[in-house]
This record gives sequence, C-alpha cells and structure tokens, in this order.
Amino acid sequence: MSVKNSVVVVGGGIMGVQAAWRLALLGRSVTVLDQFDVPNQWAASGDHLRVFRLTYGKDEFYTEMALKSLPLWLELNALSEETLLQQNGVLELATKAAGYEAQSLAVLKGRGVRYEKLDPAELRRRYPMYNPRAVKWALFHPDGGMIWANRAVSATASIAQRKGVRIRSNARVTQILKDKNGVRAVKDASGKTWEAEKFLFASGYWTGELLKSYGLPIKVTKQEQLFLRPLSSRGRYRPEHFPVFASLSHGFYGFPAHVHGFIKIGDHRKGPAVKKPDPEQLRTLTPKFEKASRAFLRRFIPELADFTEFEGHVCWYDNTPDDDFILDRLPDAPNAFVAAGFSGHGFKFAPLIGKSAAELMVADKSELNLHRFRLGRFKLRRR
Repeated sequence: MSVKNSVVVVGGGIMGVQAAWRLALLGRSVTVLDQFDVPNQWAASGDHLRVFRLTYGKDEFYTEMALKSLPLWLELNALSEETLLQQNGVLELATKAAGYEAQSLAVLKGRGVRYEKLDPAELRRRYPMYNPRAVKWALFHPDGGMIWANRAVSATASIAQRKGVRIRSNARVTQILKDKNGVRAVKDASGKTWEAEKFLFASGYWTGELLKSYGLPIKVTKQEQLFLRPLSSRGRYRPEHFPVFASLSHGFYGFPAHVHGFIKIGDHRKGPAVKKPDPEQLRTLTPKFEKASRAFLRRFIPELADFTEFEGHVCWYDNTPDDDFILDRLPDAPNAFVAAGFSGHGFKFAPLIGKSAAELMVADKSELNLHRFRLGRFKLRRR
C-alpha cells in the first residue's frame, strides 16, 4: 500500500511536530511518522522539563535565536491555552569573577535584555537555600525559565492536527527508497510505503542510524538525571519561588519542584557514548551519578544533599562534533532534508527551528541564517 503526501516528516518529537505545523500553515499536506507514540518517553524531547535560557556566554548567535524563539513560545502558550513555557527565571551560579557567566551578562546587557547581578549576600537573602560561600556572584535573567517538554510536544501535535497534519504512531521507518530525483518514499516496518514530494528526517538520536548511508557525524551519549524530593521546606522550591539553576563550571543544572514535588537535576556535560540506546535503562541510576549529584548539592544547596526519596532517569543526546545543529538538505536528494543534533540545548529553539525548516523546504531559504547548521561543514563519509 502506498500513501501520497506533500511532505512526510519522520520523527514526532518537538522538532518534527513543530516543522509539520509550520508546513501546514504554508499550505502543505503533511504526515508525521513516529515509531512510538507522540509524545513518548524514549524520545530526546521526552520527559517533563527543559531549560529555556537566553545565555550562551559570548556566543551571541544562540542568544539571538533564543530571543527569536521567545515570542514563538508565548504564541504557543496562547494557542494551546497552556503554560508550556513558564518564565520563572534562570539563575546561573558563577564560581569565578570572569568566564562564561560574565560573558553572558555582557551579551544580555548589550542587547537590552533584563538581568540582575547578585552578590553572595543578595543571593542568600533572596534564595536562602543557597550556600553563599560557594559562589562569587550569580546571574539572574527573569525572561528565562522552563519548558514543559512532553506537554509542548502534545500541544503542538494537537495544534498541527487542527491544521490538517496527520500523525501516525507506531510507524517505524525501516527503508528509504530513492530514485534519480532523490527520495521517492519511505517504507515502515509493516511494509507500508509513504510517498511524498518532500521529506524531513527529524528523528532525534535515531537519525544517525536511519540515515547511516550518509555517515552523519552524530554521536549518541547516555545522560543521567536524578529526581529528588526535598526533606523539608518544600514550599520554597516551587516554581514561583525557586528559578531554574545552573553552574557551568560544575556541569549541573536543575529545576524547581514539579511533578509530585520532585526536583530534577542533571549534568549538561557529555555522558558516555553508546552505539545503540537501551530502553531498559530508561529508569536506571548509577551510584557514581548519585554521588556526584549529592556532592554538587552539598556545595551549593546543602539542605537538599541528604535526600532519601529519589529516582533515576536516562535520556540520550544526539551530538554533533561542534555542538551546532544540523538543518540542511541531504547532499544527493534535493527533496529531502535533515534536522538533527539538537540534544543538550536544542529544545528551547524548537518553534524557531520548525519555522526555519518549513521555510527552507518550501522557499529554499529561511529568515534565520542557517550557515552554521549546514552539512557542508563536515566531511561526510558515505557508506
């Protein structure tokens, strides 16, 4: 059986559904194929929360992308009638006078973005759970906050479906069928063939495997996270009192108490590389990561360090060598595109990436400068 569409999007994570919605707004007939449900707990865009920050050190390009993404998230809040982006602020803990946080402050100041520089005494006064001796100063920007990830995927999918997008779950693409003009169709595990004029492969950490013939330089890493429940004073860890926090020098970041009163913390530094993610590890936690989490908390938020109620979670990042994204046309298929390499810091840009992907596919250019995301920066090893 063959099904014809204007566009087939392979991957129903946040990038896939955002692109599908924007393609529908541009008048395209779109079908999204995902091997699981939309959303699903195994996806790179699964789980409860993602950070929305405007700070990227001296890299103004990503700060500009975040600023462009902000009104698009607020538009989604309005369209979905949900708080998908919750702007409870981001607090960055600086352990030295200069460095990443100082560079971030300079960029925010130069662009007229609201921020506050807190000395240790002011940090302690405002957020008494922090150890003021652990920091030189802190950078707070109130326009940042947290994105409810699964809800954002689900809400975008619903908005897209209202515009005519068809979402097909449990459709695992196993084969890409090409001819002299590019990609002709994709075939799923049931044998169904999905034909289209254009294709977008936005499959998260499955992208490298799906497009293995192109030799994309994507490395998948295993990232552990820990969910803990405070022993006491739980009220002051609610989102309205406790912003998202991060310490680049120590790798860790975290969120206020959310589902069932648990606080999520993770390490943004790259975890061990894996050849193939194992879904059985989804709820695991190694003693090493638990120990590192307690050590971080003992230094910065001591009253959380002796938690007793906790659980682990694993996600998998799809990383490029330079940590920039991939958003480009496939080299031998003028009608096929790839959006990948977003894990670790891409979720916050999803509405902008989806919009840009749709513009690229329809008009061959986007409002956003995509030069940094071109495949040409890599020497692809065709297989």
